Amino acid sequence: MGRPVATLFVLCFISVTACSLSEQATRGRLLAGVDATPPAAGGAVAVPIYLSSQGLYVANFTIGTPPQPVSAVVDLTSELVWTQCTPCQPCFEQDLPLFDPTKSSTFRGLPCGSHLCESIPESSRNCTSDVCIYEAPTKAGDTGGMAGTDTFAIGAAKETLGFGCVVMTDKRLKTIGGPSGIVGLGRTPWSLVTQMNLTAFSYCLAGKSSGALFLGATAKQLAGGKNSSTPFVIKTSAGSSDNGSNPYYMVKLAGIKAGGAPLQAASSSGSTVLLDTVSRASYLADGAYKALKKALTAAVGVQPVASPPKPYDLCFPKAVAGDAPELVFTFDGGAALTVPPANYLLASGNGTVCLTIGSSASLNLTGELEGASILGSLQQENVHVLFDLKEETLSFKPADCSSLN
Repeated sequence: MGRPVATLFVLCFISVTACSLSEQATRGRLLAGVDATPPAAGGAVAVPIYLSSQGLYVANFTIGTPPQPVSAVVDLTSELVWTQCTPCQPCFEQDLPLFDPTKSSTFRGLPCGSHLCESIPESSRNCTSDVCIYEAPTKAGDTGGMAGTDTFAIGAAKETLGFGCVVMTDKRLKTIGGPSGIVGLGRTPWSLVTQMNLTAFSYCLAGKSSGALFLGATAKQLAGGKNSSTPFVIKTSAGSSDNGSNPYYMVKLAGIKAGGAPLQAASSSGSTVLLDTVSRASYLADGAYKALKKALTAAVGVQPVASPPKPYDLCFPKAVAGDAPELVFTFDGGAALTVPPANYLLASGNGTVCLTIGSSASLNLTGELEGASILGSLQQENVHVLFDLKEETLSFKPADCSSLN
């Protein structure tokens, strides 16, 4: 059935925020696009997104006829679209009522012989009355339920999409807080991006304010048109049978500057970087991470706190935060991401500020992600990030994301 795929939905915490990516595999492949109507030519759907108390970016939309409200974590690395459904036992607590497929006149269970059902690995699916039933065990927490289709109202768009109607979730998934599921934007046939036949999408993460996810061709214009871009990198693990594809958006790091000075570490360049919206923190190759710690210590002119509070590795007295430099990540092709101190130093509550960038060596990444760096959501805030799927490129543009919603 090919390589395992990763939901990347394991949550550890940096302050009140979540950092994922220490877990790798799920056998559950959900679900393909079904008769999706693409947005009108040149159009883009704007979907407000907000930061939850768990540090996860969440979108609200509706499913069914009549519409039932749903909220879902926006996960750039996931190929899944799912929500908890009634009857659900056991399931994690959510803020909204469970989706009830029996109250939707447009809900359809997927037949067992459908292409969509057969795309789920045999070990994770079975049939009940010719309806596709699946179970997706992961180290992050298991889910299971019925594969189906229904009408989704996402922003101004209405689409018939395939999704997982989940009736069992592992208690470990309670760490997502109030949302009822996940909307995956990964590079696979099962994601929202593919189901809506998008040639481009973008997002602008606004931290405590409301930002936006833009789905459709004009995402390029909304992101500022022609900016310096970097090509996507496709990286597969040894023995992979998926013809060179994986669900991740990955680019090649050319270098890192702190206060205009390049980091003196060979591993600060050439690393593959995975973009992630679930992890709040970023992670660098170990050599680059050590060089960054050295550069920051020199810039602020004081020694780090001797015993930083967990889970941090580097903290300084809050008074010197104003001396911290901007970081600039440069990528192949000329794209650059400027990260101000507010996007990488976080107040820890005890008179210190702490670095929210760690070493990727601590994650024990394997497969396609072995040796990769991670660019988390905190470091992407107030930047319009454009994914041009036609040109296979990524670009960044500084923005006041709260004004775009």
